[in-house]
Amino acid sequence: MINSIPFPSRKIFVLFLSALIILIGIKCSRINKSEYLVVGGTILTMNPNKPEAEAMIVRDGKIEAVGSMAELEEKYPDANVYNIEGRTILPGFIDSHTHVYELGYQHRKADLIGVKTVKEMVERLKKFYHKKPQGKWLIGYGWDEGEWASRGYPDRAELDRAFPENPVCLESLHGFAGFYNARALEIAGINANTPDPEAGKILRRKNGEPTGVLLTEAQELVNKHIPPEPLEEMKKSILLGLNTMAKEGVTSIHEAGTDSKMVKAFRELAKEKKLPIRVYGMLIWSDSTLIDEWFSRGPLIDPDAFFTIRTIKVFYDGSLGSRTALLRKPYSDEPENAHMIEYITPEELTYLSKRSVENGFQIAVHAIGDEANERVLSTFESVLKPYPFLDHRWRIEHAQVVLPDYFKRASKLGIISSMQPSHALEDKEWAENRVGPERIKYAYAWRSVLNAGGILLMNSDLPAVPWKPVYTLYFAVTRKDLNGNPPEGWYPEQAITVDEALYAMTVAGAYASFQENKLGSLSPGKFADFVELDKNPKKVKPEKLKNIKAIKT
Repeated sequence: MINSIPFPSRKIFVLFLSALIILIGIKCSRINKSEYLVVGGTILTMNPNKPEAEAMIVRDGKIEAVGSMAELEEKYPDANVYNIEGRTILPGFIDSHTHVYELGYQHRKADLIGVKTVKEMVERLKKFYHKKPQGKWLIGYGWDEGEWASRGYPDRAELDRAFPENPVCLESLHGFAGFYNARALEIAGINANTPDPEAGKILRRKNGEPTGVLLTEAQELVNKHIPPEPLEEMKKSILLGLNTMAKEGVTSIHEAGTDSKMVKAFRELAKEKKLPIRVYGMLIWSDSTLIDEWFSRGPLIDPDAFFTIRTIKVFYDGSLGSRTALLRKPYSDEPENAHMIEYITPEELTYLSKRSVENGFQIAVHAIGDEANERVLSTFESVLKPYPFLDHRWRIEHAQVVLPDYFKRASKLGIISSMQPSHALEDKEWAENRVGPERIKYAYAWRSVLNAGGILLMNSDLPAVPWKPVYTLYFAVTRKDLNGNPPEGWYPEQAITVDEALYAMTVAGAYASFQENKLGSLSPGKFADFVELDKNPKKVKPEKLKNIKAIKT
């Protein structure tokens, strides 16, 4: 083309082209490659002082400024422009109660979610383990112990016939029951003469032989014989779980129960800079050696918040579905088949809580039944009484069925109620049968927590639930399951608003981990952890919240 231009004109053209290249080079050199101007949509900051903005400046992984597009374009003329094209940005979701290792490990187990018969369990196991070397453990997960408890727990006879040489371990949906075949029980030495362990129950046939169903701590009699996953494989499972969550808009998690091996895996991943999202770890209280070690060394506070340890996770009771939750009065349905569990006594919890205060740790206690919640709350009141100004941020995980005075007492003490909307919608078919029409009024009571001025967390308790953040948001606002049932919502008076749910999934999550100066809202100085959604959750109909897509995290 240049050769077709007359010589004088060609010379002028070449000079013009050279000048243009120089100008472009100058412009490119002025662009700050680490500075981005986010524009073109809605920015929901979750900052009450500036709840919504047109634009945001991100520099070196942190938020530099939030404001109008005109203001920030003028102040940061050399920033790279990132146009979100009409979509919505809000702080990354903080899932404040997870079991992410189990989420990543699920691909190694047969999926039993939704099974109605032992025959279905066998079929799914055979399909998943189409090649099963003799002696290999066959693992499945996801049968709903709440649903099965309502109609009668399964018996192992069919499992025994299908898998005579392979030990079988079938984990329940919420982890409070396990189903095993004869080979697995044989390896563990469990028979008609085996006594029930403390805080556990072996279900039995009329002749005393075990049915194969073990409740709560009884599962450990078998599970301790299952070969553990090597550390490097555990790290792969953790990364798979974290990356899966990141794709759905989660930027931080609170891992609710880490043992010594998991702590090592997370620390190595953090050191290798492989963690894709931030992890706030809770040490499992039952590992006394681990607890003593960390009480001696003190909390691990990462300035970048990629892996932090400062919480002790305790189990007080079991689950409502398996009738192992600790209730003040008998279960309303089949009280003779209830096996209420108390993993830890008030005296033991008092001792552990006092040590936590002395060593700078937070306490988070799993409590499902109203009596369990009462005992935990009373213990907290007693232990914290000498420390009226302690910034403890202690948590009750689930607070599922409580006494009427729970809400005001928890609020007064500053106790965080960490609750899971998915549990309510999964349990709705049998929950009222378990506790009756009066106690159900104080169950899954999110609105009551807020009305009393309490601190509410909304999270998933994955993996055994529909865990996506938009599902949590949908459940919290509608009190309906993913099929839209019941049409009027299940006890809809306990629903909360979109704003309240988003707060409980972002700002409150940061507060619960002592990270509110770094995370939870899109404010200057905080980490630029945000999710880009295809729709504004404040603008769609409540029934459509579950359909919102996370575009980028």
